[in-house]
Amino acid sequence: MIYCGVPANQWASSGVAIAIRKDWKHKIQDYTWISDRIIETRIKVLNRNFTIVGVYAPVEGKEQDTEEFYRELQQSMDKIRKKENIILAGDFNRRIGNQPIPECIGTYGEQVMNHNGAALRYFCAFNKLKITNSFYRHKDIHKFTLEARGTTSIIEKIIINDRLKRNCDKRQYY
Repeated sequence: MIYCGVPANQWASSGVAIAIRKDWKHKIQDYTWISDRIIETRIKVLNRNFTIVGVYAPVEGKEQDTEEFYRELQQSMDKIRKKENIILAGDFNRRIGNQPIPECIGTYGEQVMNHNGAALRYFCAFNKLKITNSFYRHKDIHKFTLEARGTTSIIEKIIINDRLKRNCDKRQYY
Protein backbone atom coordinates (compact mmCIF):
# COMPACT_ATOMS: atom_id res chain seq x y z
CA MET A 1 0.00 0.00 0.00
CA ILE A 2 1.39 3.36 -1.04
CA TYR A 3 -0.35 6.10 0.91
CA CYS A 4 -0.24 9.87 1.18
CA GLY A 5 -2.37 11.98 3.48
CA VAL A 6 -2.47 14.29 6.45
CA PRO A 7 -0.45 13.51 9.60
CA ALA A 8 -1.94 10.84 11.86
CA ASN A 9 -2.69 13.36 14.65
CA GLN A 10 -4.71 15.63 12.31
CA TRP A 11 -8.40 15.31 11.36
CA ALA A 12 -8.38 13.78 7.88
CA SER A 13 -10.29 15.50 5.09
CA SER A 14 -8.08 14.04 2.39
CA GLY A 15 -5.67 11.23 1.70
CA VAL A 16 -5.11 8.82 -1.15
CA ALA A 17 -3.61 5.36 -1.59
CA ILE A 18 -2.73 2.86 -4.28
CA ALA A 19 -2.83 -0.81 -3.40
CA ILE A 20 -0.52 -3.11 -5.35
CA ARG A 21 -0.72 -6.88 -5.16
CA LYS A 22 1.95 -8.27 -2.85
CA ASP A 23 3.36 -10.49 -5.61
CA TRP A 24 3.70 -7.39 -7.86
CA LYS A 25 5.78 -5.46 -5.34
CA HIS A 26 8.94 -6.10 -7.38
CA LYS A 27 7.23 -4.54 -10.44
CA ILE A 28 7.07 -1.11 -8.78
CA GLN A 29 9.64 1.15 -10.42
CA ASP A 30 8.86 4.40 -8.66
CA TYR A 31 6.25 6.25 -6.64
CA THR A 32 5.68 9.91 -5.90
CA TRP A 33 3.45 11.77 -3.48
CA ILE A 34 2.20 14.82 -5.35
CA SER A 35 -0.09 16.02 -2.55
CA ASP A 36 -2.50 14.63 0.02
CA ARG A 37 -4.94 14.20 -2.92
CA ILE A 38 -2.69 12.86 -5.70
CA ILE A 39 -0.24 9.96 -5.70
CA GLU A 40 1.60 8.40 -8.61
CA THR A 41 3.09 4.93 -9.03
CA ARG A 42 5.05 3.52 -11.97
CA ILE A 43 5.01 -0.22 -12.54
CA LYS A 44 6.28 -2.46 -15.31
CA VAL A 45 4.03 -5.34 -16.32
CA LEU A 46 4.59 -7.58 -19.36
CA ASN A 47 7.35 -5.24 -20.57
CA ARG A 48 4.95 -2.29 -20.57
CA ASN A 49 5.29 0.75 -18.34
CA PHE A 50 2.18 1.95 -16.51
CA THR A 51 1.76 5.12 -14.50
CA ILE A 52 -1.11 4.81 -12.07
CA VAL A 53 -2.36 8.07 -10.60
CA GLY A 54 -4.58 7.74 -7.54
CA VAL A 55 -6.78 10.72 -6.73
CA TYR A 56 -9.18 12.00 -4.11
CA ALA A 57 -10.63 15.24 -5.47
CA PRO A 58 -12.22 18.03 -3.42
CA VAL A 59 -15.99 17.96 -3.00
CA GLU A 60 -18.39 20.17 -4.95
CA GLY A 61 -18.42 23.78 -3.77
CA LYS A 62 -14.70 24.03 -2.92
CA GLU A 63 -13.74 26.00 -6.04
CA GLN A 64 -10.32 27.16 -4.82
CA ASP A 65 -9.38 23.61 -3.72
CA THR A 66 -10.64 22.28 -7.05
CA GLU A 67 -8.52 24.75 -9.02
CA GLU A 68 -5.44 23.80 -7.00
CA PHE A 69 -6.21 20.09 -7.42
CA TYR A 70 -6.42 20.37 -11.23
CA ARG A 71 -3.31 22.56 -11.38
CA GLU A 72 -1.35 19.88 -9.49
CA LEU A 73 -2.89 17.07 -11.52
CA GLN A 74 -2.03 18.81 -14.80
CA GLN A 75 1.56 19.40 -13.66
CA SER A 76 1.76 15.70 -12.83
CA MET A 77 0.33 14.71 -16.22
CA ASP A 78 2.79 17.01 -18.01
CA LYS A 79 5.72 15.15 -16.42
CA ILE A 80 4.58 11.66 -17.45
CA ARG A 81 6.33 10.30 -20.52
CA LYS A 82 4.11 10.23 -23.60
CA LYS A 83 4.90 6.54 -24.19
CA GLU A 84 3.51 5.55 -20.79
CA ASN A 85 0.23 3.74 -20.31
CA ILE A 86 -1.65 6.04 -17.91
CA ILE A 87 -4.45 5.08 -15.54
CA LEU A 88 -6.11 7.68 -13.31
CA ALA A 89 -8.39 6.16 -10.70
CA GLY A 90 -10.15 7.23 -7.57
CA ASP A 91 -12.82 9.42 -6.09
CA PHE A 92 -13.13 12.40 -8.40
CA ASN A 93 -16.24 13.74 -6.59
CA ARG A 94 -17.58 14.69 -10.01
CA ARG A 95 -20.85 14.12 -11.81
CA ILE A 96 -20.02 14.27 -15.51
CA GLY A 97 -23.47 13.70 -17.01
CA ASN A 98 -24.12 11.59 -20.10
CA GLN A 99 -23.53 14.07 -22.92
CA PRO A 100 -20.83 12.37 -25.00
CA ILE A 101 -17.48 13.73 -26.11
CA PRO A 102 -16.11 11.38 -28.80
CA GLU A 103 -13.30 9.14 -27.52
CA CYS A 104 -13.52 10.85 -24.10
CA ILE A 105 -16.97 10.49 -22.50
CA GLY A 106 -19.64 7.96 -23.40
CA THR A 107 -23.40 7.99 -22.97
CA TYR A 108 -23.71 5.56 -20.04
CA GLY A 109 -23.13 8.01 -17.21
CA GLU A 110 -25.79 9.53 -15.03
CA GLN A 111 -28.15 12.32 -16.09
CA VAL A 112 -26.71 14.96 -13.74
CA MET A 113 -23.62 17.10 -14.28
CA ASN A 114 -22.19 19.48 -11.69
CA HIS A 115 -19.54 22.24 -11.73
CA ASN A 116 -16.79 19.80 -10.75
CA GLY A 117 -17.98 17.40 -13.45
CA ALA A 118 -17.56 20.11 -16.06
CA ALA A 119 -13.98 20.65 -14.84
CA LEU A 120 -13.23 16.92 -15.17
CA ARG A 121 -14.77 16.82 -18.67
CA TYR A 122 -12.51 19.70 -19.73
CA PHE A 123 -9.42 18.12 -18.13
CA CYS A 124 -10.03 14.78 -19.87
CA ALA A 125 -10.77 16.35 -23.26
CA PHE A 126 -7.65 18.54 -23.01
CA ASN A 127 -5.43 15.56 -22.12
CA LYS A 128 -7.12 13.14 -24.56
CA LEU A 129 -8.23 10.85 -21.75
CA LYS A 130 -11.15 8.42 -21.75
CA ILE A 131 -13.50 8.08 -18.76
CA THR A 132 -14.09 4.35 -19.15
CA ASN A 133 -17.04 4.14 -16.71
CA SER A 134 -19.15 6.13 -19.17
CA PHE A 135 -18.67 3.80 -22.15
CA TYR A 136 -20.19 0.61 -20.75
CA ARG A 137 -23.79 -0.08 -19.87
CA HIS A 138 -24.35 -1.46 -16.36
CA LYS A 139 -27.31 -2.19 -14.17
CA ASP A 140 -27.91 0.76 -11.85
CA ILE A 141 -26.99 -1.38 -8.83
CA HIS A 142 -23.49 -1.78 -10.31
CA LYS A 143 -23.16 1.71 -11.76
CA PHE A 144 -23.58 4.11 -8.84
CA THR A 145 -20.72 4.57 -6.37
CA LEU A 146 -22.34 6.89 -3.83
CA GLU A 147 -25.76 6.86 -2.23
CA ALA A 148 -26.65 9.65 0.20
CA ARG A 149 -29.80 11.50 1.24
CA GLY A 150 -31.95 9.62 -1.25
CA THR A 151 -29.77 10.31 -4.30
CA THR A 152 -27.21 8.23 -6.14
CA SER A 153 -24.21 9.31 -8.17
CA ILE A 154 -21.13 8.03 -9.94
CA ILE A 155 -18.14 9.79 -8.40
CA GLU A 156 -15.40 7.17 -8.72
CA LYS A 157 -13.84 7.03 -12.15
CA ILE A 158 -11.32 4.96 -14.10
CA ILE A 159 -9.64 7.16 -16.71
CA ILE A 160 -7.09 6.03 -19.30
CA ASN A 161 -4.91 7.63 -21.96
CA ASP A 162 -4.73 7.06 -25.72
CA ARG A 163 -2.23 4.21 -25.43
CA LEU A 164 -4.72 2.17 -23.41
CA LYS A 165 -7.87 3.18 -25.31
CA ARG A 166 -7.24 0.60 -28.01
CA ASN A 167 -7.07 -2.12 -25.34
CA CYS A 168 -10.61 -1.44 -24.12
CA ASP A 169 -13.05 -3.57 -26.03
CA LYS A 170 -16.33 -2.24 -27.36
CA ARG A 171 -18.57 -4.81 -25.65
CA GLN A 172 -21.33 -3.48 -23.45
CA TYR A 173 -21.91 -5.18 -20.13
CA TYR A 174 -25.16 -5.59 -18.25
